[in-house]
Amino acid sequence: MKKKIKHLKLSTEKKKANVAFSKFIRMSNASHSGFLLCYSCPVGSQWNDGMDAGHGITGRNNAVLFMEEVVRPQCKQCNIFKKGNLAVFTRKLIGELGIKKYDKLVLLAHQTVKFTALDYKDIAEKYIEKLKELGE
Repeated sequence: MKKKIKHLKLSTEKKKANVAFSKFIRMSNASHSGFLLCYSCPVGSQWNDGMDAGHGITGRNNAVLFMEEVVRPQCKQCNIFKKGNLAVFTRKLIGELGIKKYDKLVLLAHQTVKFTALDYKDIAEKYIEKLKELGE
Protein backbone atom coordinates (compact mmCIF):
# COMPACT_ATOMS: atom_id res chain seq x y z
CA MET A 1 0.00 0.00 0.00
CA LYS A 2 1.33 3.42 -0.94
CA LYS A 3 1.78 6.02 1.73
CA LYS A 4 -0.36 9.13 1.31
CA ILE A 5 1.61 12.29 0.69
CA LYS A 6 0.27 15.08 2.84
CA HIS A 7 -0.70 18.15 0.84
CA LEU A 8 0.60 21.34 2.40
CA LYS A 9 -1.73 24.31 2.38
CA LEU A 10 0.08 27.61 1.73
CA SER A 11 -1.94 29.73 4.19
CA THR A 12 -1.63 27.13 6.96
CA GLU A 13 2.13 26.79 6.56
CA LYS A 14 2.61 30.58 6.36
CA LYS A 15 0.68 31.00 9.60
CA LYS A 16 2.80 28.34 11.32
CA ALA A 17 5.97 30.08 10.10
CA ASN A 18 4.71 33.47 11.32
CA VAL A 19 3.78 32.07 14.75
CA ALA A 20 7.14 30.34 15.25
CA PHE A 21 9.13 33.34 13.99
CA SER A 22 7.20 35.84 16.13
CA LYS A 23 7.59 33.68 19.22
CA PHE A 24 11.33 33.35 18.57
CA ILE A 25 11.78 37.12 18.15
CA ARG A 26 9.97 37.83 21.41
CA MET A 27 11.56 35.02 23.44
CA SER A 28 15.10 35.63 22.19
CA ASN A 29 14.90 39.27 23.30
CA ALA A 30 13.36 38.55 26.70
CA SER A 31 15.20 38.42 30.01
CA HIS A 32 15.53 35.15 31.91
CA SER A 33 12.26 35.98 33.66
CA GLY A 34 10.50 36.47 30.30
CA PHE A 35 10.29 40.27 30.53
CA LEU A 36 11.07 42.53 27.59
CA LEU A 37 10.73 46.12 26.53
CA CYS A 38 9.10 47.42 23.39
CA TYR A 39 11.78 48.40 20.89
CA SER A 40 10.17 51.74 20.15
CA CYS A 41 8.70 52.89 23.47
CA PRO A 42 9.31 52.27 27.20
CA VAL A 43 6.41 49.81 27.62
CA GLY A 44 7.44 46.49 29.12
CA SER A 45 5.67 43.17 29.38
CA GLN A 46 6.14 39.42 29.44
CA TRP A 47 7.12 38.09 26.01
CA ASN A 48 3.79 36.27 25.67
CA ASP A 49 1.54 39.02 27.00
CA GLY A 50 0.88 41.98 24.74
CA MET A 51 4.04 41.93 22.66
CA ASP A 52 4.37 41.43 18.91
CA ALA A 53 7.23 40.97 16.49
CA GLY A 54 7.41 44.36 14.78
CA HIS A 55 9.07 44.89 11.42
CA GLY A 56 11.37 47.90 11.12
CA ILE A 57 11.08 47.90 7.35
CA THR A 58 7.57 47.85 5.98
CA GLY A 59 6.37 45.47 3.35
CA ARG A 60 4.69 42.14 3.75
CA ASN A 61 5.97 40.87 0.39
CA ASN A 62 8.16 38.23 2.04
CA ALA A 63 11.61 39.61 1.19
CA VAL A 64 12.12 40.86 4.77
CA LEU A 65 9.19 39.13 6.46
CA PHE A 66 11.36 36.54 8.24
CA MET A 67 14.57 38.59 8.45
CA GLU A 68 15.71 38.67 12.08
CA GLU A 69 17.84 41.76 11.40
CA VAL A 70 14.80 44.00 10.94
CA VAL A 71 12.33 42.51 13.42
CA ARG A 72 12.16 43.47 17.09
CA PRO A 73 9.66 43.08 19.94
CA GLN A 74 7.01 45.77 20.00
CA CYS A 75 3.99 46.45 22.14
CA LYS A 76 0.67 46.26 20.35
CA GLN A 77 0.21 50.02 20.67
CA CYS A 78 3.37 50.71 18.65
CA ASN A 79 3.11 47.81 16.24
CA ILE A 80 -0.58 47.99 15.38
CA PHE A 81 -2.06 51.32 16.39
CA LYS A 82 1.03 53.41 15.58
CA LYS A 83 1.73 51.28 12.47
CA GLY A 84 5.14 50.20 13.72
CA ASN A 85 6.09 53.54 15.29
CA LEU A 86 8.57 53.73 12.41
CA ALA A 87 9.92 57.19 13.27
CA VAL A 88 11.52 55.70 16.40
CA PHE A 89 12.06 52.16 15.08
CA THR A 90 13.90 53.34 11.95
CA ARG A 91 16.32 55.62 13.85
CA LYS A 92 17.20 52.86 16.28
CA LEU A 93 17.60 50.26 13.53
CA ILE A 94 19.88 52.54 11.50
CA GLY A 95 21.92 53.10 14.68
CA GLU A 96 22.35 49.33 15.04
CA LEU A 97 22.85 48.33 11.42
CA GLY A 98 24.39 51.44 9.91
CA ILE A 99 22.85 53.42 7.08
CA LYS A 100 24.48 51.41 4.26
CA LYS A 101 23.12 48.09 5.46
CA TYR A 102 19.74 49.62 6.27
CA ASP A 103 19.49 51.08 2.75
CA LYS A 104 20.34 47.69 1.23
CA LEU A 105 17.60 46.06 3.28
CA VAL A 106 15.10 48.71 2.22
CA LEU A 107 15.90 47.94 -1.43
CA LEU A 108 15.51 44.25 -0.70
CA ALA A 109 12.13 44.89 0.91
CA HIS A 110 10.81 46.14 -2.42
CA GLN A 111 11.43 42.73 -4.01
CA THR A 112 8.61 40.25 -4.01
CA VAL A 113 9.60 36.74 -2.97
CA LYS A 114 7.23 33.89 -3.67
CA PHE A 115 7.41 31.23 -0.98
CA THR A 116 5.87 27.82 -1.44
CA ALA A 117 4.06 25.95 1.30
CA LEU A 118 7.21 23.83 1.68
CA ASP A 119 9.33 27.00 2.10
CA TYR A 120 7.03 28.15 4.91
CA LYS A 121 7.15 24.70 6.47
CA ASP A 122 10.96 24.86 6.45
CA ILE A 123 10.90 28.33 8.03
CA ALA A 124 8.54 27.14 10.76
CA GLU A 125 10.77 24.13 11.47
CA LYS A 126 13.86 26.36 11.61
CA TYR A 127 12.30 28.61 14.25
CA ILE A 128 10.81 25.73 16.20
CA GLU A 129 14.36 24.36 16.46
CA LYS A 130 15.67 27.78 17.55
CA LEU A 131 12.93 27.93 20.19
CA LYS A 132 14.02 24.53 21.50
CA GLU A 133 17.56 25.91 21.82
CA LEU A 134 16.11 28.75 23.93
CA GLY A 135 14.51 26.19 26.20
CA GLU A 136 10.95 26.37 24.87
